[in-house]
Amino acid sequence: MRSRHPLPFGWGPVILVLVVVSLLVLKFAKDLMDGHPEGIGTWFSTLLSEQEEPQVAPAQNTQTAPIVVAMIGDSHMAADLFTGHVRSLLQQNYGEGNGLLLPLGQPHPGIRSAAVSVQASAGWTYRTVMNTPADSRFLLSGTLAESSGPDQTLLWQTRRRPLAFETIELVFQTGPQAGEIELVLDGETLGQFDLSRHDDGILAIPLQPKAGGDGAFRSLLLATRSARPVVLLQVLVKAQASGISVISTGYPGATFSVLDRLDSAGFDQALQQLKPDVLVLAFGTNEGFDDNLSMPRYQQVLARQAGRFKKLLPQTQLALISPPAGGRANTAQDCGWMEPPKLAQVRQAQDQLAQSQTLPLWSWSAIMPQSCAGHQWTLDQPRLMADDHIHLTGEGYRRSAEAFVTFVMPVIDRTIRERKDAVPKH
Repeated sequence: MRSRHPLPFGWGPVILVLVVVSLLVLKFAKDLMDGHPEGIGTWFSTLLSEQEEPQVAPAQNTQTAPIVVAMIGDSHMAADLFTGHVRSLLQQNYGEGNGLLLPLGQPHPGIRSAAVSVQASAGWTYRTVMNTPADSRFLLSGTLAESSGPDQTLLWQTRRRPLAFETIELVFQTGPQAGEIELVLDGETLGQFDLSRHDDGILAIPLQPKAGGDGAFRSLLLATRSARPVVLLQVLVKAQASGISVISTGYPGATFSVLDRLDSAGFDQALQQLKPDVLVLAFGTNEGFDDNLSMPRYQQVLARQAGRFKKLLPQTQLALISPPAGGRANTAQDCGWMEPPKLAQVRQAQDQLAQSQTLPLWSWSAIMPQSCAGHQWTLDQPRLMADDHIHLTGEGYRRSAEAFVTFVMPVIDRTIRERKDAVPKH
């Protein structure tokens, strides 16, 4: 029997079209499921919700970046007493970022870290920016640590508790004459690295947290595995993606002019990689004790370095710390101590620079006794100044840090307001 509604071209093309449409529907369904693993029902509910409320507010950017305060100075910064207290106080307000610059062994008794201790075996020698002619290899630490044979070690250990980290970056000199090292993180050997396999230059070796671990480290061991020398240039614990990091370095005996000796591409690049929100320069004590200091030349150094860092770090707030009070023994004074006359002139020069370039400046001496060059701080209980009348005691640095944090927090808060990705204040 013939169909009541025959198709002039037969049923074949219709069936073909239906098959193609079915395949397209199946592909759409598969893509939908792949894109919405939570289920089509959830997607359909979301779709209805979007139809009911077509004007949906854009999602806020939940990504955050750490606040980084970099502090560079003389021995007051090198011991990490003042800066260690600053770090602790700021992290109470903004959270822990844990960015740290670690000492490269034991180049000077005044160089240490408040968070990490370091033990160096015999055989390591050190060159610092203060005892070595200009060397473009100096990075932020201002130190070169060089081994003299195999099985020499550097061991870093956290002082109080494990430190969470994103990356630990060790920077070495490379070249045909460079040695071989082994790296051990929290007792786990990460491998051996032959630095001679690379051309002359520098190599950064990044260490990541152990998979499945707590993301923190307790110890880091570097061991040499050849007679060829190993030259270590820097060890940086990189800041996490939240909180605040105070990354400090100091050069005992340094004046502001040490920054001229650190004017190299390597140093500048290392500083830029920190991406500091605030860069604090804290020099002045050693030049203040130099009776032959040329003030016009010193003012030129200040202006040159301020211009250099403003150009190098255009998004960074530059700030200054002028030197604390200090004294020399002088029997003509009732208290037996007198402040060197150049110290006041150094403070005045820094204050003039800060005013002319609109830089925040914290006057350290303003919180100290104004007579007898801080001698009263050596008499206080607990003592606040050391016998040399130059350095402070631990308590003196703690009180100073409290005053500095009060000064610098508005600077940090302004940075947070200006940066949409900055970690919010707690």
